[in-house]
Amino acid sequence: MESQQQTILDAVDPEIMDRVVTRREAIRKGLSVSSVAAAGLAMGSVPVTLAALSREAFAQQMPGDILGVLQFAFTLENLENEFYKAVLGTSAVPAQNVAFEQVRGQIPVAARESIELIQRHEQQHVDFLRAAIQSNGGSAPNFTANDFDFTGGNGAGDGPFLAATTDLDVLLLTSQAFEDTGVRAYKGQIPLLLNNSGNANADMVLEDACRIETVEGRHASRIRRIRRQRNPEITALRYSGYILGGGLEAAGIGSLSLPTEAVAALTAIYTGEEDTVQTTWNGTQELRIDTANLPNTDVIGDTARKRAAAQIAFDAPLTREQVLAIVDPFIVG
Repeated sequence: MESQQQTILDAVDPEIMDRVVTRREAIRKGLSVSSVAAAGLAMGSVPVTLAALSREAFAQQMPGDILGVLQFAFTLENLENEFYKAVLGTSAVPAQNVAFEQVRGQIPVAARESIELIQRHEQQHVDFLRAAIQSNGGSAPNFTANDFDFTGGNGAGDGPFLAATTDLDVLLLTSQAFEDTGVRAYKGQIPLLLNNSGNANADMVLEDACRIETVEGRHASRIRRIRRQRNPEITALRYSGYILGGGLEAAGIGSLSLPTEAVAALTAIYTGEEDTVQTTWNGTQELRIDTANLPNTDVIGDTARKRAAAQIAFDAPLTREQVLAIVDPFIVG
């Protein structure tokens, strides 16, 4: 199992640490490295370093909408972090640990190690976002597990995902849904960050948001792999070799029996994943490309296979309003 002291960037993409938090990078950006920043660089602390560099490097004020992106992401990361701590029995709220006691005993050792690593990553995300928000004049609340209802019951504790506390397959599906929501949420905020390109703080947030998005994607991939190892049918994103589309097909619920409300929630989380149209930027204008209509290659031949590959190759973005509607049942009050 990987060291508890290992940072998220070391654990996932070692080269990122060299690019983001080395003294060489700081000097390249013309920073005056204070004792706080130097300490962060020395111990490889992402939150300490980036907060210090952000505060010291840029005289530009953080645009309000960019600060809003940070606060929006902060809520999502706390939801995931507190969820995994409750699952692992390390929550500061004893009742949450007790709630997941039954399913905790069903988690295989290898899967538990993966979940432990994912939780450490989420804690790094929380720490980084808190530091970034506070260093730019924002307010980052102190969330605890009491602020969330992991059953999706708005605080009642008996929501449509209650089975996640007793059934490992439902737990893993719920985890996957959280991670995929995070990926699509970050992607949905990237155009806003691009619109503020040129503001040094906004550019830093854009870069780090893209990096966090890739980590969330790795989390989702790892959870899917665990699910597939348990039962290949559960995560069937394909039928006869082809992807079926968005909604429940993309969620991969297989033969799991779920309440109507859970089915509706998963449909909302994954609707749009069947889209093959991607937006890009050529430097002067926005371009929309239907990746399913790209020329045939030896690898992808017939139209159905090409469309299937186009669907699975990209995560469709979610708007902030869509994400808030998805996570609202998981927030108390």
